[in-house]
Amino acid sequence: MVVPRDPFYRQPIAILSHHPDPFWGQPSSSVDWCEANYARSRYVAEFFNTLSSVPMVLVSLWGMWLCYKYKLELRFYFCWAGIGLVGVGSVMFHGSLLHVRTRSTQRERMLHPAGQATDELAMICASLAFLYLVLEVGHKEVRRKWLPFVEAAYAAAFTVAYFSSPVFFPFFIATYAMTVVLIIYQAYRVYEQYRLEDSDAAWWQRRLFWIAAIGYPAGFLLLWVPENAVCPYYPWLFQVLNLHAVFHIVTTMSPYSYIVFMTYHRMVVLKREAEHRIGIGLPYVHACPRS
Repeated sequence: MVVPRDPFYRQPIAILSHHPDPFWGQPSSSVDWCEANYARSRYVAEFFNTLSSVPMVLVSLWGMWLCYKYKLELRFYFCWAGIGLVGVGSVMFHGSLLHVRTRSTQRERMLHPAGQATDELAMICASLAFLYLVLEVGHKEVRRKWLPFVEAAYAAAFTVAYFSSPVFFPFFIATYAMTVVLIIYQAYRVYEQYRLEDSDAAWWQRRLFWIAAIGYPAGFLLLWVPENAVCPYYPWLFQVLNLHAVFHIVTTMSPYSYIVFMTYHRMVVLKREAEHRIGIGLPYVHACPRS
């Protein structure tokens, strides 16, 4: 069964593959990006969009190692894992351009990635982890003990609704965008509430916040939207620019900066000494051992 294409979404390029025998079969996703399908390999539907998703997984592993090294709270593990899950889902989506598992035999189902569903549901779960982080950052002890249960119920309801409608993409974008706006708003409140006097820490936190706050919306408006709006008319241009791959890089750095920003503020709340450092070319928070 091929999932119906979203009637509200303009297809940027032809659905059919450039390869006569694509490994994953013809695309069944409700959206198709501007990069030519299976142009470089029969095993990868969108090569650059897939490759640009890998950094999400790498920074996720780096972040979880930092959590382990500095004995950070479980909430930070969930946030870093969320980035990694989005990266894996993005690889599956752009690598196959499939919506859900559609093969008939058991062996084919085992080999068939869920694709678009994994990518989009991972984005929702990651955004909920980020929202919990910012809502609880200012309290030494957890005050909203009910919040994880509400978020879990929301994620479950969203998943059921997602699979109930094959043309769910516009609602997904709207829901995800509202969550991101709420996260940015709450992060700004944290930024204002915990203004730092120390010049070095203040310098880092100011830049991390603005990268986190501006990066994602700017990437969406300047990269994601133009590609999908103009690509149907000038596909050759956007297949050269690979704006969606650039969007992946921008939207990797934005949540990365957000978690580092929130980590330092969490250390301030817990009265743990911490400082900003550079590792693997990226800023991170070095936290002193708990007293």
